[in-house]
Amino acid sequence: MCILRKTLVLLVFIAAITPASAANVSFLVIEAGLPNGQAASNQSNLWEEGLLDVFFESGHIVSNAPVLSIPHKPDAGFPGEADKDFADAINGGMEYFVIAIISHPAPHNVSLRLFRTSSQDMLFEQTYSDSRHVSARDEHSAIMNSIRDFATQVR
Repeated sequence: MCILRKTLVLLVFIAAITPASAANVSFLVIEAGLPNGQAASNQSNLWEEGLLDVFFESGHIVSNAPVLSIPHKPDAGFPGEADKDFADAINGGMEYFVIAIISHPAPHNVSLRLFRTSSQDMLFEQTYSDSRHVSARDEHSAIMNSIRDFATQVR
């Protein structure tokens, strides 16, 4: 009887500390328009780390695919270049798939797109555009705030 009571207390404790709104979210950062052979920009690192940090801190279970570089910005909706990573997210049990598209040559133009993995329907899109010349710290802060606003769409 004592083991049953301890198990019940442990389960209640785990339920109490686990956020009720936790979701499984996978991310893909796409760099669009980089010249052939050019390395990924610092922007891809900022956005990828920001997405992972914000969603994890919000209590979500997160994963990410390697940064993908494509020659042009994809049209609205779901880019076909993301099919493999989307399938991997589905196979991994993810509920949501977020694509961050960094447009070059102006890497301060980023489109965040939220998709549900069960339907591939785009649920929400947010565009971040900042051409101001600011310090790295201010830029990081602005990106994190933008991601926090976007993260509220995942329920």
